[in-house]
Amino acid sequence: MDTLLTVVTPLLIAVLGIMLFTLARRDNKRKNEQLNRCAFIIRSSYSWGVIMIIIEVLLGSLLVFGNIGEPFSIGINIALSIFLLIFGFGILQAFREKVAVNGDNIVYTPTIGKKQEYVFSDIEKLESKRTGVYIYVRGKKAFTLDPSGIGTALFVEIYKTRK
Repeated sequence: MDTLLTVVTPLLIAVLGIMLFTLARRDNKRKNEQLNRCAFIIRSSYSWGVIMIIIEVLLGSLLVFGNIGEPFSIGINIALSIFLLIFGFGILQAFREKVAVNGDNIVYTPTIGKKQEYVFSDIEKLESKRTGVYIYVRGKKAFTLDPSGIGTALFVEIYKTRK
């Protein structure tokens, strides 16, 4: 039974994860095409948040029900607990962190902390990398946009036209 649990569960999670990530990516592309050019919000897709909630529930269930009867080793319990924390933070980020653009105004809401307001003229530098688009204000990195986020390409385009 333990062998079945340790072999089948990761395979199920991997297959389910691939399917969910594919659906979320397709959903992001569709939403990107429907943005209003004057007022829009850049955030992680709620699909990503739902995917993380599903993974969190699966990991939590595995942690609880896997320790009934013959418990997992302490190493597996610690690893599952760490993944629960990581995905919990990811859920918080998916539903809280956003960049709202309304005309020239930019409002950044971080995962943890208070809102910060900017205008496009405050932006000194915009640096695109594979890991994200870094926005610099007053010589410091103000925030990072997800390269696959809905509206990131539009934000970069608006910045370049106002430069």
